[in-house]
Amino acid sequence: MADLAYFLETMNTSDVEILVVGGSYPGALSAWFRSRYSHIAVGSWASSAVVQPIVDYWKYDEQLYQSTLKYGAWCPQMV
Repeated sequence: MADLAYFLETMNTSDVEILVVGGSYPGALSAWFRSRYSHIAVGSWASSAVVQPIVDYWKYDEQLYQSTLKYGAWCPQMV
């Protein structure tokens, strides 16, 4: 978030108002950004934002592995 804050502060030379937007995990990130950097973003639109994020969501990796394995043993390795 600090990188985005730096970028927005550097690029916003005409002092336009900034609204951060995101959906799902990026939605939560936009809300956290607004909370932490309220001097940069005037608002946040967090569509379907995650309320309780999962840090190490291994189930997604497992589902991706199983889905790609259907195309051959080489496919998960390529991903």
